[in-house]
Amino acid sequence: MSYLSLKSMPNSRRSLSALLCSALLFAAITFAAIAFGGSALRAQSPQQQWVGDLPIMAGMTIEPELGFAFDSPGGRIVLVFASSSTDTEGVLAYYNDALSSLGWVGSDGSWERGGESLGLAQVDTSVGRLWRIRLSPR
Repeated sequence: MSYLSLKSMPNSRRSLSALLCSALLFAAITFAAIAFGGSALRAQSPQQQWVGDLPIMAGMTIEPELGFAFDSPGGRIVLVFASSSTDTEGVLAYYNDALSSLGWVGSDGSWERGGESLGLAQVDTSVGRLWRIRLSPR
């Protein structure tokens, strides 16, 4: 709307148009903040880093070309490879705590929940030593 057309409107319609423009501007700014700023904040929070419903420890870097996920007739299978500068004890402590709070039973690299098992181990790959997180049916 041009300034001239706003000026020729009655005061009540001008106020409504100004309010609508303000609301649209606010919505656009809020959306941009959530879409661009919020994702960076979520990515830094350990509680918000997930692959499927598997938590990924803060500081781990996922190697997407090495992993996969699919549903099989017996259940889902997820394989994630990730690097981390955290020592073995720190990684295992994180997963012992994070997985037990999600209902997984086990520790130190082997957990079970329902009909699924989750394994965590260090493996040597073509890109170096990585953590392998494997979810599969029992």
